[in-house]
Amino acid sequence: MADAVRPPRVPTFQKFYQALHGRLPFPWQARLAKHVGEQESWPREVGVPTGLGKTSCLDIAIWWLASQADRCPHRRTAPTRIWWLVNRRILVDSTYDHAVKIRDALQDPAGLGVEGAAAKVLGAVADRLRSLSSDHRADPLEVIRLRGGVTSERPTDPSSPAVVLSTIPMYGSRLLFRGYGSGRLMRPVDAALAGTDSLLLIDEAHLARHLRSLLPSLADSASCTSSILNTARSQPQVVALTATGDAVGEERFDLDEEDERHPIVRKRLDARKPLEIREESGGAGLRLAEAATRLLRTEPHATASCLVFANTPDTARAVFDRLRTTFSNAKADIVLLTGRMREREARDIRERILDSSNGMAATRERTVARAKHFIVVATQTLEVGADIDGEYMVTEACGVRALTQRLGRLNRLGCFSNARGIYVHLPAPRRKGRRAKDGPRWPVYGREPETVLERLKNAADGQGVSVGPRDVARVLGDPGDDPGRAPEIVPGLLWEWVKTTTPPKDEAPVEPYFSGISGPDYRVSLIWRAHLPEEEERLWPRASDREAVEIPLSEVREVLGRGGKETQVKRLAFDGLTIEDIDLAQVRPGDTLVFPSDQGQYDEFGWNPRSTSAVVDMSLISHGLPLDAQAIGRLLAPRAQRALPREFRELIKMALGEVEDHDEIDKGEQREAVTRLRDVLLEQDAPEGWTSSEWDEAIRDLELEVVQTPKEVPRLPKAQTTSAQARSDELDERSLGPSATELDPHGRAVAARAESIGTRLGVEPELNDVVSRAGRWHDIGKADPRFQRWLKADPGFRPSADGDRLLAKSGTPPHLWEAMRRSSGWPAKGRHENLSARLARRWIASRNELEPSLADLLLHLIISHHGHGRPLVRPAVDGTEETLRGIIAGTQFEVSANLAVIDWDQPARFRRLNNSFGPWGLALLETILRQADHSVSAGARVAELEVSS
Repeated sequence: MADAVRPPRVPTFQKFYQALHGRLPFPWQARLAKHVGEQESWPREVGVPTGLGKTSCLDIAIWWLASQADRCPHRRTAPTRIWWLVNRRILVDSTYDHAVKIRDALQDPAGLGVEGAAAKVLGAVADRLRSLSSDHRADPLEVIRLRGGVTSERPTDPSSPAVVLSTIPMYGSRLLFRGYGSGRLMRPVDAALAGTDSLLLIDEAHLARHLRSLLPSLADSASCTSSILNTARSQPQVVALTATGDAVGEERFDLDEEDERHPIVRKRLDARKPLEIREESGGAGLRLAEAATRLLRTEPHATASCLVFANTPDTARAVFDRLRTTFSNAKADIVLLTGRMREREARDIRERILDSSNGMAATRERTVARAKHFIVVATQTLEVGADIDGEYMVTEACGVRALTQRLGRLNRLGCFSNARGIYVHLPAPRRKGRRAKDGPRWPVYGREPETVLERLKNAADGQGVSVGPRDVARVLGDPGDDPGRAPEIVPGLLWEWVKTTTPPKDEAPVEPYFSGISGPDYRVSLIWRAHLPEEEERLWPRASDREAVEIPLSEVREVLGRGGKETQVKRLAFDGLTIEDIDLAQVRPGDTLVFPSDQGQYDEFGWNPRSTSAVVDMSLISHGLPLDAQAIGRLLAPRAQRALPREFRELIKMALGEVEDHDEIDKGEQREAVTRLRDVLLEQDAPEGWTSSEWDEAIRDLELEVVQTPKEVPRLPKAQTTSAQARSDELDERSLGPSATELDPHGRAVAARAESIGTRLGVEPELNDVVSRAGRWHDIGKADPRFQRWLKADPGFRPSADGDRLLAKSGTPPHLWEAMRRSSGWPAKGRHENLSARLARRWIASRNELEPSLADLLLHLIISHHGHGRPLVRPAVDGTEETLRGIIAGTQFEVSANLAVIDWDQPARFRRLNNSFGPWGLALLETILRQADHSVSAGARVAELEVSS
């Protein structure tokens, strides 16, 4: 491989920041960048107050990575992936917007209007970042947001720089090989990307103390004899970003005298934030709404913005409902924001909050008069991640850390001379079974609100209490929250989680290990669909995080189980494809449940168990229409007692070729029926909950050819699907490609890409050679004549004596894939990698040139390249007595082709490799090969490399 071109010289952080943002960094930002660059490590905590540009830690981490791009990978200490972690789902996510801005500026400075010297600075950083990746034509930086429990997003290449924005549960579950939203077979990949070569920037890290404690205990439980990467990048590096942390001395980075002299910093530190204390009785919803009304009516003829913080979604909903009866639409724009919203509804709320004229963005032009009051009722979802600035604020009683964050959204920039807040303290709710000696306890915050009230009253005068940035720590004192304890990690437990192919029944849940025993974050994801498959049928289109909302498992059980009756629900199976019908009691944390769209329990502001309105099936907008009478009926007549009009039923039957009395219908008549169905649907009013533009978009561009796939609903797909369906390793759909691909060139291309990834990560040459060999031979089991018949769509194919051009990928349409398999004779659930490993084992035995540990690794990487073999590849029903002939390194070997034979050596091999490289190190080696295979299969152009044998 040719040596990479030496990247351009790295610019200073100050020049990089100024090129990005058009201004110099604050003194603390420049000082932190200098510290990180010189010390090659971060302080344990960055304790800068909210409102002073804490998201610039992303800029520093990206610049630091670029600054080391010319180092030998073995010496690089800056991690390739930068994770920004928060403890709750963020819907107004200024950090994500910040990351996207950096990505776009690096990729195309001119597109953002950056020219001249600034463009050269950004170009130099971009070139340095690209040089780290195995593909120098790749984007300099990936930005990925893990929104909820249903997702297939992940960095595409372990050597490519990436920013990943995630919640604590999404990260923690991935770290422990049980990733929410990870298909069962992709869990090792997600674990490797979370557990190696990663910098964790934990926003308001006091909310993630269990995760911070978990990381060192995992290292102790998974000791290994060999590291894949150098010490600095073998395990996650953790940085706490919190103004209310507990580190002292050199472990904590804070403002200094130079910052105090900076005019903008000083203005924000001196921001006026008087807080009125009100002790009330009665319902929280009523009292919080009354306080907000009182603030907004202080100046009868003025309009203002007001934030109302509630501690629970139920209280927030009650405040929202009451305020809507108090203020007319002409007087106030009122929105509700909780973490229980899908992207579709959250997008509208986000746009209203960040509107430059009437919203609450910190960047809003204050010389523009508001047309009416703007009120945001929110839960803790706005405490972090949101760069918003309110004139007034009302907050329910809470803990020290939460109040500090909420106050950071009041007069954030110090520009409102009339800024005011009200702290509403209500008695703790009574709970059955609680003893008097236990004392009062409030939801979420336990006993701490009692302490906060006492400290506020002690600091108050007749006008309330001043809680600006300079005063808040003195007034509120040290936090008194108790996160409780988390269970202890033991090696045996970790070993069970690492076995991702065959997880043990009733295994220990991972949530308590990063959320704690007292309040584990047990959640499930909910999606709503017009078409619900029957059990063991496949969900179409596949579930997406954009259509999902996460709800506490206990609440879902309570809502669905009312009345004491046994309830069945539809759950997405482990493969992420098929549906299984289960009892409500069988639902597990991290599950995805699929509801009919006419079931309700969701409205324009999110999860609402009282709502009976139909829910928009978001999958239809981008993917197409299921040709199912019940599904279309849910769209056109949800919860109505009338049946789908006869005209629609007849058109659906005609479109599917289903006619009565044995009449024949030709393709032309079917197409006419499809065209008529589309036109009639376009003539309908938009269904309940849909906008006219959404309905038009969903129907207008439908294909006029019916797609019918085994175990999936017949449908009319969109002509140009904007969100491609992720391929599944489970059904060997990775063997589908844009066009047919020959087996030998594919193996060489994967070997070249895998070697390039490993080289840029710093994998030692001996190991990298094994990974490359595995890439070269991973698909040779596809030489089986049955698999070739499947790929070639030729049931009569027989290998000839003079050799045939064997295929690795088929260009056949996906909807014909299963029918082709049946006609080929390849057994259902048969794994070609089993045959590849058998051939490789014969080569190892014949050459005897690999050390036993490297031979183990070679076989495991081949066996596991679709996620199986951890620790066992399950057999297929296969009675063949045929043999398979395959060529490795110029020598032909022959093995049994019977896929019912189990490799009983694999579990012990898997155990030995985990002991040698550690769970995350082994998973990283698997990831290098698997993502190389994925990128080549997706059509990436890779220079072919002959791998020496």
